[in-house]
Amino acid sequence: MNSAAEAARTARTLLGERFDAMSFMYVLMRAFEVDYHAARAASRWHGCGQGALSDTDLEVVLSPWLGR
Repeated sequence: MNSAAEAARTARTLLGERFDAMSFMYVLMRAFEVDYHAARAASRWHGCGQGALSDTDLEVVLSPWLGR
């Protein structure tokens, strides 16, 4: 993955109707070993539904794990 937003969009595509904030948290924690608090913050990404976190903010939140 080139970016956190790309990872999020891929998860949303793969999970389809099952994609929501909780499933996104699960994917982040299992696939990328993101800690709970960061995954919870990332679950507020606008692509999860009613979240307000922008793509740029998502990159910042997940940079310690996806920026490796």
